[in-house]
Amino acid sequence: MLGNPDGAAALKRAGKRNVDAVVTIKGNADAFASDLRPIILAIAQEGIVSLGGIAKALNDRQIATARGGVWQKTTVSNLLARLKD
Repeated sequence: MLGNPDGAAALKRAGKRNVDAVVTIKGNADAFASDLRPIILAIAQEGIVSLGGIAKALNDRQIATARGGVWQKTTVSNLLARLKD
């Protein structure tokens, strides 16, 4: 079994909440997106603007997602939304 089977209750007993974890996760995602901004702009300058096209371009460049996976339309959409904020 992965993780703590008593997850949320264990955090409550310890007096902790997941607020700090969420802040860290969002900060890491923002930093990852920021690092990719120049690559996304370069891809756009090549005339590639569709989600599928951007995903293919990132995969062709062997740039992994933040979790080490391959790019899909959805992950590109999430990245672009994060870059707009």
